[in-house]
Amino acid sequence: MKRFIFGAMLVFIGFIFSAFCFIYAVMNPWDYNGITGLKGAFLGTYTGTPFVISIIILVIGLLICFYEAYISKK
Repeated sequence: MKRFIFGAMLVFIGFIFSAFCFIYAVMNPWDYNGITGLKGAFLGTYTGTPFVISIIILVIGLLICFYEAYISKK
């Protein structure tokens, strides 16, 4: 049960941080050397790397929750 709660906390933190990065990039449009759109906004506001890291944390949390809920034999 402790691992499931840990996974849920990772999902929550990853979701909140990725949502913040996404909203911040969308609210500040940017033209980064001719690259526009969402990729240009991520590059211009320097939120691309934190966004990818937070998505990875979210997926790891989902995998932990899935493992504890369905695969674990405890």
